[in-house]
Amino acid sequence: MIVMDNNRNSCNPGGSIKRLGSLEPVCNVCHSEISEIGHKKLRVECLKCGKVFKEVAGFLDFRIRSDRYLSLNQERQKAERLSHYENQESLEQLTRRYYQITADVSTERRERFVRHVLDAELRGAALLKRIPEKATILELGTGTGGFMGAALKAGRNAVGVDIASRWLVVARKRLAEMGFHSSASLYPACAEKLPWPDNTFDSVVADSLLEHLEKPESAFKEMFRVTKPGGTILIWSPNRYWPGVDPHVGLLGVGYLNRSWAKKYVQWRRGDIHWPLSRSPKVWSKMALEVINSSEVQYQAADFSGWPITDKSIRARIARLLGRMTKTPFMSIIMTQIGPVGEIRIVKPVMDLDSHHMNQVEVF
Repeated sequence: MIVMDNNRNSCNPGGSIKRLGSLEPVCNVCHSEISEIGHKKLRVECLKCGKVFKEVAGFLDFRIRSDRYLSLNQERQKAERLSHYENQESLEQLTRRYYQITADVSTERRERFVRHVLDAELRGAALLKRIPEKATILELGTGTGGFMGAALKAGRNAVGVDIASRWLVVARKRLAEMGFHSSASLYPACAEKLPWPDNTFDSVVADSLLEHLEKPESAFKEMFRVTKPGGTILIWSPNRYWPGVDPHVGLLGVGYLNRSWAKKYVQWRRGDIHWPLSRSPKVWSKMALEVINSSEVQYQAADFSGWPITDKSIRARIARLLGRMTKTPFMSIIMTQIGPVGEIRIVKPVMDLDSHHMNQVEVF
């Protein structure tokens, strides 16, 4: 696998190339092999179509666009700026540094987001419990690396991508503090255009990603494409009909309002900020069925019962209780409707190599 050395202490200005495992990225345009060119700064070129991929902040950049908040050049500059503090500051300090250079986040939201970043590995461990063991894993929307940290700590073979390289700098810092340096595989890439061949990963996971995408249908197609036959796609996403506090804007019950009224209410309470529109797990599952054929799609409330028992906080106790509630017949129905997070599981059918037909799998 061609990756940057994610340990900034040991890399030259352009980083160093390492080949890790069998999950080699390819050109995300034509899915052909890529090869390193240049010496001082990392540049990789597709051997077929000639597309060139460059380095940003020590990562090999496969993005075709940036997120809705910054232009691609602005995003790269912010990631480079943040990476300059990476070896000098702790994970918490680097996270706070990020919000210091992000002017549109209020003090109240900043503190809530910082706590979320610091606790992300605990939620990642709960998500890890929901996928098969001994599987090669692709995480979409890696963010600050909570799931990646839990996966690598458990000895799993995992790769993480995010459209924001600035967040991957924070993720790299988390993994470095956990003792993972060059073994961590992190890539700036778009969920709608992934740099891997068909049928590469045993499991694909995404937590709090879909609601941020402009074209979630394209992301569903890409997840399905890179998953091996018989593999699993597992998605957690905030449930629109959760009556509690919305995780993005910190307001109660906004999902029950008409969309236009909800936007006005959020703007009144929080100012002119972007508010990702959450959907119910049922709606996400319906969308998946519309774009993916011959697949098993199930939805339910997210099962947090795998939240580490070592965490004795009130939040952890509530999470584990919610997880247990998803396993009881009556409460599972209620939790699916109004639980805080929905879970969508998609199983890719196994190819019948003798008849070259897909096995028919029941759709729920």
